[in-house]
Amino acid sequence: MSERDRLARLAVERAAGLALYARQWLNAAAAEDAVQEALVALLGERVAPADPVAWMFRAVRNAAIDQARATTRRRRREQAVARAEWFQPSIENAIDARSAERALRHLAEVDREIVVLRIWGGLGFAQIADVTRMSLSTVHAHYVAALEQLRNTLEKPCPTR
Repeated sequence: MSERDRLARLAVERAAGLALYARQWLNAAAAEDAVQEALVALLGERVAPADPVAWMFRAVRNAAIDQARATTRRRRREQAVARAEWFQPSIENAIDARSAERALRHLAEVDREIVVLRIWGGLGFAQIADVTRMSLSTVHAHYVAALEQLRNTLEKPCPTR
């Protein structure tokens, strides 16, 4: 049996334990990704580590912690952007972020995606067309319609309590 085959067999044997180990930091799907990333790296090594089991656990640990940190950073960025004052062109027309989030939830999925890519993502219409695989005119039409729907939703008077 070659060294590579031995490592592959060892990786298969330890995969469940490695995934359980990674779940300390990640959800089940992300833990599986971290394990896969580590095992692919192991099989790509030119020289097998002296202790491949310890190496696998260390690699999974590092991958899991990196993914957890990346997820935390992404969530912080998303929250910061969602709270940005995009919907406050002037004090007299100001709306709160919660109202904007509620209004966005009422949009069709494709319209919401286009609005988020344009306003929060900062993408141009050509870039959005590329991302969504739609024509430029279709993207623009969805964007204009979505903004009109948002405007109508946000301008409705709040019911008195």
